[in-house]
Amino acid sequence: MDAASLTLKKLREQVLENDGQVPLSLLLQLLVPLERLRALAGEFGVTPKGGFRIERAPAKVLAPKLAAERDHKRLEQLLRALVERPEAPADADGDDGRARRDAEAAAEARALLALRDQEVARLRADLERAREGQSRAREREADLERRLGQARDELTRAHRAAEEARSSAASPAAPRDDKALVHRLRELESEREGILAADEALRRQLARDRSRTRELEDTVAELESLIPASRRRKKKPLPPEPPAERRFLVPHLLPSFYKSLEGKERRSVERALHAILLFCTEGHGYPGLEVKPMGGQDTWSLRASLGLRVYFRPRPDGDIDVLELGDREDQNTTLRRLKER
Repeated sequence: MDAASLTLKKLREQVLENDGQVPLSLLLQLLVPLERLRALAGEFGVTPKGGFRIERAPAKVLAPKLAAERDHKRLEQLLRALVERPEAPADADGDDGRARRDAEAAAEARALLALRDQEVARLRADLERAREGQSRAREREADLERRLGQARDELTRAHRAAEEARSSAASPAAPRDDKALVHRLRELESEREGILAADEALRRQLARDRSRTRELEDTVAELESLIPASRRRKKKPLPPEPPAERRFLVPHLLPSFYKSLEGKERRSVERALHAILLFCTEGHGYPGLEVKPMGGQDTWSLRASLGLRVYFRPRPDGDIDVLELGDREDQNTTLRRLKER
């Protein structure tokens, strides 16, 4: 990095740090040649700090002392030194030196673009893997739904057969048939519980995959905006996503939810109920709800407005228990309270 680039970097950091304001001492230090600063210090009779002589004092020592001057004429000399353009030193290498510096700057820019391309490619690969995982999760969910339906049918037939066996005057072999039916009924109930648990786990994983997919898509879009248009690659068309099965979730409003509505404005209550109905009809992927799990516990949140969050827990049957409506600023306190329940 050459001297001009280093000076611009320091000025940029100072502007960002002080909200656009740059002190006079920093401008003198960075923009006025050191020999000119020493000449002004000798003319003004400035005594540098740190035991330096004026002939040996660095710019960072002389600049604050000179910037402290309040005499009108001296200030005019300092400002004139800022606006005067020093004569450019003769370039020892001439055109060859400038060409070499331009080549180095171009090589550095190409290296940065290559790094950005690699980062975009990596994020695209992560996005594709997330989409593949989401597709597999949907397939497993559909298979589990099918198996759950079959198990429910078998369970219904087993219940009906058990009732018929109990109500009819059967042969002596009937007790053995009853035992076999009861055993089969217990197996089907156990299998049903396992399928329900797996279905609940898959639904949660699918929600996490959707949230991660949205984050990766936002990151890829941000990085692609930094790449020049001439270096952007044409995007391959994505395969059409399978149509998602529409299922309405029934919200179970717990007493704690009604208690959290006390003291809230009517507008806030309307937004909370509207967000709950949107989630129950549209699911986890609806934009604007920002449905996400809370770390360390089986609690989820959805966005009702800029400062309101609705907290809920999934039920084994796929519906949800609505726990509480809280402010975004009090999220940590609310989560600790919900964790203790």
